[in-house]
Amino acid sequence: MAQRITLTHIQWRNASWIQIKPEGYIEGLSSLIKNIKGWAYHSETGWRVPYSVESYQHLRNQLRNLEIWIDKEKKTIQTQVENLPTKLELTEEEKLAILKLIEKTTIKRYSQNTTRTYRTCLEFFFMQRTRPLCLLDTEEIRLFLLKQIKEKKWSEATQNSYLNAIKFYVEHFTKLDINWKDFRPKEPKQLPGVLSEEEVVKLFNACTNEKHKTILMLIYSAGLRLNELLQLRKDDIHTGRKEIFIKSGKGKKDRISILADKMTTQLKLYLKEYKPRYWLIEGAEGGPYSARSVQQILRKAVADSGINPLATVHTLRHSFATHLLERGTDIRYIQDLLGHSSIKTTEIYTHITQKGGKTIQSPLDQLDCASRQIDATELRK
Repeated sequence: MAQRITLTHIQWRNASWIQIKPEGYIEGLSSLIKNIKGWAYHSETGWRVPYSVESYQHLRNQLRNLEIWIDKEKKTIQTQVENLPTKLELTEEEKLAILKLIEKTTIKRYSQNTTRTYRTCLEFFFMQRTRPLCLLDTEEIRLFLLKQIKEKKWSEATQNSYLNAIKFYVEHFTKLDINWKDFRPKEPKQLPGVLSEEEVVKLFNACTNEKHKTILMLIYSAGLRLNELLQLRKDDIHTGRKEIFIKSGKGKKDRISILADKMTTQLKLYLKEYKPRYWLIEGAEGGPYSARSVQQILRKAVADSGINPLATVHTLRHSFATHLLERGTDIRYIQDLLGHSSIKTTEIYTHITQKGGKTIQSPLDQLDCASRQIDATELRK
């Protein structure tokens, strides 16, 4: 049976790539890829090469000529082109539209993450088109979304991301009048994942590195978002007032959160050992710590502690809010600590708190229908 390699067009860090995904180990494949200019490898994407006519043609020709031997039988690699757009680069008109979008989001002071997301989504949308931009209409947007939902199994969040980018472009640079509600997915009513207080303790105890422990404790103790942690400065810690100043959080809003007494003690240990200069949590080169590093710290601590393996960095923020609510903190105070614009966002934690839940009995326990007694021997079967 011949082996298969799947070639897929992907967007990765604001650039277009051809992802090369073999079904198993293929001897000589890595050397072949390294002969292509601009090749790269990452644990999330695997092998990839720049998305260009030259890269694609060179890769296809090399794969066609490559022969490998398995169990002394000659096998020829087959290639499959999957989800490749109808064109390999944007038109000049589309490139200009992307530049205009970047300028507009910059003037309106959108965050770099928002600008990057809009650019990536709009580039992908343009790569699926063959008509001039002046002919863009509602039906084309509808068909684009429908195709991606069916073929790529887009989630509601992904659909909204692309729709937001297209909406921004249409409303600022065209005269189209579109009812965007027709394209909005129904948002799923999902409850956030939360750790128990016992699990949080196990997580912190699993950290043998003071810096790593400080990072996780800070997020939990003040209900920080990941980006808010990375932007904390040394001067943002106000020990005397037991406050943490959070500058330009989500929505560019400043706010104050609490500084726990135990967090103060932990910070003294951390500052004494690591001596950061400006940022509270600094990288090896002195700049802000990377989000990827924090995520890796959390993943290792989760594995070492044996707690819920689905926990993420944001789970600590959810746990902070839930535990405050369970201990009787007023929900409006929790709203301020989390930086929520609407109380409805904070109210989701009322659905997962265990406060009062242990005193509620199921109606089954009130019925006179005793179950047959089971001895220990039966339970072990």
